[in-house]
Amino acid sequence: MKSVRMLLSLLFISSTLISCAAPKTSSDTGGMTPTIYYKPTIQLGKTKCASSQLREILSPEGITLATLCEADYKSCLMQGSCFVEDDGVLTSYNYHSTKEGVARFIVTDLKKCPYGYGVSSVCLDPYFSVAADLKIHKVGEVIYVPRLVGVQMPNGEVHDGFLVIRDAGGGINGAGRFDFFTGFLNHKDKNNPLARLGFGDPRSRIHYRMATESEAVAARERRGYPGLRKDVLAEGQITDGVSENVAVSN
Repeated sequence: MKSVRMLLSLLFISSTLISCAAPKTSSDTGGMTPTIYYKPTIQLGKTKCASSQLREILSPEGITLATLCEADYKSCLMQGSCFVEDDGVLTSYNYHSTKEGVARFIVTDLKKCPYGYGVSSVCLDPYFSVAADLKIHKVGEVIYVPRLVGVQMPNGEVHDGFLVIRDAGGGINGAGRFDFFTGFLNHKDKNNPLARLGFGDPRSRIHYRMATESEAVAARERRGYPGLRKDVLAEGQITDGVSENVAVSN
């Protein structure tokens, strides 16, 4: 009888150690609830509105950086960043903070982070980065999404299923809530592979798990975290006018 009790105890300890070591999966959280965000382009010459509908993009010091129609301003704020095109010149603005109840923006360094900043000036990496609830997750953690494995991205790259948490968001709350950054393509664009797979539908429940530590280290290295790989950086460079890869806000 004693030997039976010892055997049962050993089995219990072994199962406990295995469960502690196993990465957390969507079965623990009910599956992820996904959405998509992107970087829109606002063309001032094509945007018209009444003077009462104009909103200023302010710097942290309160300096006016640009003036947009309210709908465009809300789009820039909701997505966290935007391009503003004025007479062929593109300027990239990124949400920075809120002061006295008013959002403040900074100008993005396009040579460093052409797609915009996540938290702590981490560069956003299209299709390979997500926003998450930072009360639950840490910046730099990695999730694994089997649905993305083998899917071809717009630049021809094949996804490996791993995404780095680089950002947060006002509406991104709770376990399993992730916002997928898709560069210049919004959730309605037929060329957006994540949109075609249902990542833009918050009613979707998509399987995922947290990456193991070794997987996370490898994924961050592959993606050039906290910056970008040189090829990804080159793809995001905008030099003359509005690139064909840039989504125009409408």
